[in-house]
Amino acid sequence: MAGLDTTAAGNLSSTQVQSLSAAQIGGLSAGSLTAFGSTDIQAWSTTQLGAVTATQLGGLTTTEITDFSDTQIGLLTTTQVRGFTSTQLNEMDTAQLIVLTAASLSTAQIGNLTSTAIDRFTTTQIGSLDASQFRAIMPAALDSLDTAIFSGLNSTQAGALTSAQVAALSTTNFASLNETTGIPSLGTSAIVGITTDQIAALSSTQANAFTSSQIGLMSSDQLTALIVASNS
Repeated sequence: MAGLDTTAAGNLSSTQVQSLSAAQIGGLSAGSLTAFGSTDIQAWSTTQLGAVTATQLGGLTTTEITDFSDTQIGLLTTTQVRGFTSTQLNEMDTAQLIVLTAASLSTAQIGNLTSTAIDRFTTTQIGSLDASQFRAIMPAALDSLDTAIFSGLNSTQAGALTSAQVAALSTTNFASLNETTGIPSLGTSAIVGITTDQIAALSSTQANAFTSSQIGLMSSDQLTALIVASNS
């Protein structure tokens, strides 16, 4: 089947396509795979879908990626998910992205996701990202997330924030960080990126949640803003 060209693959009937074994599907070139229509692809069994390689997926056009149903996208393994290019991921619709196993994405893939794509992920998906994945989100894309994401950040993700990510946050998003796992978990890099306007947007409870170690890293301007916010 590896020798089956695009034309020949396109001439297969729907019945023949559905009869292909996992080994035969896995042996097809990415070009041959593109010859199948959405009806054929969406009718694949779980076994057939599992045979599609990361290389095959990465070779599909963004239009062809839409041939996969959201259910099929949700069944893809980590290896398969990492075959997607950033362009393909950015072109997926909401129905596809919300079922994607976000934790399977590489940091390189996450680092190239647009604000639109990142904003389509659910709170659960964002919460599943580890420190390196969360740190990889582009600053502007991170700021596009809902305030509920920031209020629910766990200590690992809050601690992963970079100075560029923090500096890009709107005052509303920054002020959504909670005083238990959010603010006290901000690391050295994050503290450097905090603006005085962001500090001014905090409640006194939040302002008083900074640890002594964090306060020791602040500039004089940050400290002045913090004192005002702490007593507001």
